[in-house]
Parts: sequence; C-alpha cells; structure tokens
Amino acid sequence: MRLLPSSTLLVFGLLLGACDDSEPGPSTPDSGVQVERGPRAIPLDGDPNGLFWDEASQTLYIADDQNHRLLKYRDGEGVSLASALSAAPANSPNLGQVVRLQDGTLVTVRFGFGTAGAVLFVRPDGTTGEVPELPTNRRRIGLTVARDGRLFDSYFVRNSNVNVGSVAVVSLKDGTEKEVVGALVKPVGVLAVEDSLYISDQIAGRIYRSPLSNPSELTTLATITEPDLLALGPGGALLTGTRTGQVLRISTTDGATSVLASGYQQVHGIAYDAANRRLFVADHDGDETNGTTHFLQIIPVE
Repeated sequence: MRLLPSSTLLVFGLLLGACDDSEPGPSTPDSGVQVERGPRAIPLDGDPNGLFWDEASQTLYIADDQNHRLLKYRDGEGVSLASALSAAPANSPNLGQVVRLQDGTLVTVRFGFGTAGAVLFVRPDGTTGEVPELPTNRRRIGLTVARDGRLFDSYFVRNSNVNVGSVAVVSLKDGTEKEVVGALVKPVGVLAVEDSLYISDQIAGRIYRSPLSNPSELTTLATITEPDLLALGPGGALLTGTRTGQVLRISTTDGATSVLASGYQQVHGIAYDAANRRLFVADHDGDETNGTTHFLQIIPVE
C-alpha cells in the first residue's frame, strides 16, 4: 500500500477522529478547543520517531524519520509542517529525538548511517541550521535538555561491525560535542530528569541512571529487551517503547517494569501530556512487505 499525500492523510485522520469511539476530552484553557484524548490513530505521510510535548504552546513536535522535517500536532488543527530542515545528504533523511529549548529553538539529530550524522536546529524565526564541524560518523539518536539548560545527545560509531556508544554534551553556541558517558553499545534514549540522567541501551538491553553532576557514574536501573527512546510519564516513571509494540513503564525507585499500553506495531518515541492525561506514541510499521502505514497514536491514561 503506497503512502497517501499529506493532505489526504490529514483529512482521513480527522475523519477517523470524528468516527471513532473515543470520548471528547476537556477544552484547552482559554481556547475553547476540545482536547483529543483518544484512543485515536492518525496515519502519517512520514515515519514518526522522536516526539516532544511542549506544554506551554500545547504542541506536539514530531521528528519525521523519513522526510527530514519536523511536524507538529495541535488539538483542533491536526498534523502540519513545523519546519522543513536543510537538505539531507542522499539516503540520510533519518531523524532521532526532537526537543524545544527555553528560547523556542527546536533541536533534532540526524542518524546519518555513519557518513552524515548531525545536530540540526530551527530558530524561533524559522531559520534552520546545522552545528558545524561535528563528526559525521556519529550515528545520533537521543536528545534531552537538563533543567540547567545543558543539551545531551546519544550516539554510537561502528568500527569493524562493533558499536562504541556515548552520551555527550552539545553546545549550539560553541559548536562542540563533548563525551560525558562512554563504554555504551547502542544508546538510543537519553533523558534528563531533575538531577539524574537516564540512558536506554538498545543492544545491551538496559536502562542506566547516573547523576548529572557526574554522568559517567552509571548504575543499571532496569533490564529490558531492546528499549527505545525515553520519556517522562505518569507519576514520574520512565516510559520507553519496544519493537513488539508495547509502551513500558519503569519505576525510577526500584526499576520495576510494567506494560502501560500494547497492541501497536513498533513503538519509537513517546511523549506525555500530564495536564490532559494522554500519551502520544510514534507507531512505526516495521514490515513493508504488505505496504507501509505509520501512525501517531493518542492514548488516554487514567
């Protein structure tokens, strides 16, 4: 099944919302716009990967892993283009996580398959750019902002089919990327919460925790088969997705893991809207033999 044009899919998504069994949610403050709490599946002309919920603007930002662009979802408006990024090198449109800085700058990372890895940004005025002179062999995926404003990314390099993974501090101002955690295999998710840094290593099958004051002091919080990107969820728990279509909830107290939602294709990025008690899930179709359909899932959380 071929992908439909964006306009057709957006209309189709709105029709799905009108016809599904989900109950209407509360209206957003001062807007009169009804909140979609789901459950609802919105088909996308693209492949959603990293998700970021911006509470202040009531906007979900979506990194399109297929078309080298950032999309956005807003209640009452649906999915639309947030920014078309600068042209990607051939066969390297793949994006990882996306975050929004305090000044409104959007930042994302390009995987690059060992030749075109990059850190990309969109300024509040819409201008796009790339942090210059960073190593292009770094396959970047994860991204997070600490409460002190520091920006961390995760990446790995492949030497003779052996992965060597790291987490680094990135400075858009200085154009630098300095390793703070090494000796990982395939770090996918990285998430700063209060004074801690959490890292999901997909190949090692572990969720690590370390103090932001000394990120290299890793301890294992949980053991999970092929965890993906990380998000902060209900009750301060961590959330991650799996290739078997599950959303997992991980206690930051003792690492206890439970299934919060299931029945999807492959869960990549996750974002949580605490005010409206709903999850956004990047639902990736990993089997292209019968056509490809990727979804943005909206899931109510009680």
